[in-house]
Order: sequence, then C-alpha cells, then structure tokens
Amino acid sequence: MRWVGRWNSPVASIEHMKPAKRLLIPLATRGNIGKSTVASALGQWFHHHSIDWCGIDADADHRSFIRLFPDEVEACVIGDEPVGDIMRVLRLSAEKELTIIDPRAHLAGEFLRTLDATKFTAHFASVGGRITVLLFPIDDLEVMTDLDASVAALGDSVDYVVVKNRARAPRTRMYDGSDLENELIRLGAVEVELSVLLSVARNHIALREADLQRGITLVEACTNADLAIDPLIKFALQDWIRTLFRRFDAVAGHLLPEHLLARIESLSSVPVKVIQRAKRGGRINAQNL
Repeated sequence: MRWVGRWNSPVASIEHMKPAKRLLIPLATRGNIGKSTVASALGQWFHHHSIDWCGIDADADHRSFIRLFPDEVEACVIGDEPVGDIMRVLRLSAEKELTIIDPRAHLAGEFLRTLDATKFTAHFASVGGRITVLLFPIDDLEVMTDLDASVAALGDSVDYVVVKNRARAPRTRMYDGSDLENELIRLGAVEVELSVLLSVARNHIALREADLQRGITLVEACTNADLAIDPLIKFALQDWIRTLFRRFDAVAGHLLPEHLLARIESLSSVPVKVIQRAKRGGRINAQNL
C-alpha cells in the first residue's frame, strides 16, 4: 500500500489493483459530447457478454439512460444540495458489483467535491472497488482546463478511459501530444475512439422511439425484426456496434471487475476474419494489356 492523491488515504497502485467491484463515471463539463452515448453503449456491451450490471441516471435533463434500460437503471434527482444527493448515489454504488452513473452535464465539479469530502475512492477500495473515470477531450480551452483539473485532483486514485468522440470532436489537437496526455499515459489511462454514427441512423431510431414511446438500444434496432428498421441502416448500425464492442473488449480491464474479465477473453479468443486491403493491380491479367 502507498499514499497517493490528495485524500491522503491508502489505496493500491494501478498495476496491482484487482478490483472485485467497478464503478464507471463519465465526467464532462459540457453536454452533447457523447457521455450518455457511451453509458448506453457500455450497457449494451455488458448485455452482449451476459454481465449483470446496474445504472444510475443522474441526468434529469434527458433521462435517456433509464429510458433505454428501465430494468437495470434507476433515476436519481440531484437537487439543491448536490453533495448530499451524490453521496447517496455513491453509497448505493458501493453496494453493487458493477455500476454506471450517467451524471448531468456540468456536475463534474460536484462529483469531484463529493469524492474529496467523503474520501470515497479510499472507502471503495477498502471494499474491493475501483472507480473508472471516463474523460472526453475536445478542442475547447475551458473544457480542457476542467479536464486537467479533474486529473490533478484524482491522480492515481482512479483508472481513466479517454473517449475520443469523432462525431463531436473530429480532432483533439489540444489533447494529442500534450502534457496532460502524457500524464494520463503515466497514470495507465487507455483510449477508446467512438466512430461517427450516421445522423440518418440516429434519426431513424428516434422516430421509432417516438412511435413506441420507449427507448430503443442500437442492439435492439439490429435484432428486433418487429421494429422494421431499414436494412441499410441496420447494416450501418451493426458495423458501428461491432467496431465499438471490440474496442471495449480491448480495454476491458478498465471497465470490469477482475473476475469478469475471463468472459471477455474467452470471446476475444474466437478467430475474426480479417479482410485484407487489396493490392493495386494485384488480381488483373496484365498479359493482355
């Protein structure tokens, strides 16, 4: 054990930590950057691997998380005393094996203050838990300043997943090659890229949701024939899901409790057919030219 971070609390180093519990928190100071998209994609990825999980929807502006997963997710209102409300969320999370919190945008500072005030990272570690914070770099000075402050506050008391959402941030020049990126690499951070999901596909599903008055996950859109999703859109969704799930598989050690990693490894061991890029002029009959 060693003393780390600003809490002056003993927690195990990243390389030796084998958590029995995992809490995932996407932190963002700005909305519409993919926070809820990632939370819902993780929920679908867990289902894909037959992993039980629970979620907390703390985004009262949208409630998209609980709409998509009414059986796994419960709503939590963050009111006039956010620290007290977040404490209740953290207390509930500490009792679970695998939890995703989808917080309202701009609550990153309140979550950091609550983690600091309650020494929750150390408490969670004492019951075999580890927090993963998901970060969303974009080319915006204020956002990057807040992201830097979050990393400075949390240090190596948590794990990090850096999410590059190409739909919202086609480039991340303020982050790439920066001192902040180097610091996160030193802290053991991993990176996941979110491919662009065509707006025509998102709008198509949104119309079905409006018709049915319920949420539809991307996986259900691909598998539920009763939804009558356009075949071309379904193919695009399948490609997006397949690509993202493989990227989650690659960083599963930052997303799951230790004892669940075997499920990912067993599926990852199944050979995947790789289509090689064609060599220019490689299969033509040059003799007749």
